[in-house]
Amino acid sequence: MKAVVKTRRAKGLEFVKIPAPQLGPRDVLIRVRYASICGTDVHIFDWTRWARKRFTPPQILGHEFVGIVTEIGEEVTQVEVGDRVSAESHISCGYCYQCRNGYPEVCRNTKLLGVDHDGSFAEFIALPEHVLWKNDPDIPDEWASLQEPFGNAIDTVLAENISAKTILILGAGPIGLFATGIAKACGASLVIVSDPNNYRLAIARKMGAHLTLNPKKKDIVQSV
Repeated sequence: MKAVVKTRRAKGLEFVKIPAPQLGPRDVLIRVRYASICGTDVHIFDWTRWARKRFTPPQILGHEFVGIVTEIGEEVTQVEVGDRVSAESHISCGYCYQCRNGYPEVCRNTKLLGVDHDGSFAEFIALPEHVLWKNDPDIPDEWASLQEPFGNAIDTVLAENISAKTILILGAGPIGLFATGIAKACGASLVIVSDPNNYRLAIARKMGAHLTLNPKKKDIVQSV
């Protein structure tokens, strides 16, 4: 299969042909239809300080995707061939104390998709069935591949009751922009977005921000 791989400890990536992944008994093989690019992938491409400490080549990048199940392991029961799925970007082990007591989000053996486990910048990806989500047929592929960052924004905004409150969002990257729309939909009375990029501020206004500020030009505190 074709894949985008970080092959060496230096800036850049390579587009290569490698064998398709093999399945374990509880694994699922997925043909990737869409994959989106996260800031983590950019860090790995640029080989930043974080990437040098955290990432070990060779590894296929990518953790935001949607694809079609093409093959299942003999013990798989939750998905079928033909299902359209996306995945959690944190792969829990399913066996540690936290996993066995209903807290897989703090699994002590967590592996990050596209960092510790071959990712979605490839024609095929193999994943354990317990990290997969079936997609509603009404969700377009372009949207389904963005569910992971969208979920991060939802989790952050809904950490508190924001109805009728003033919300300040620092940074209008993809997750900040998602958070803008979510905050507006959840009834925030004033949504303020700060970012030094005017192009992103324009998108924030489309997402429902009441006030957008460029911190290089205006003091946030004095402007509100």
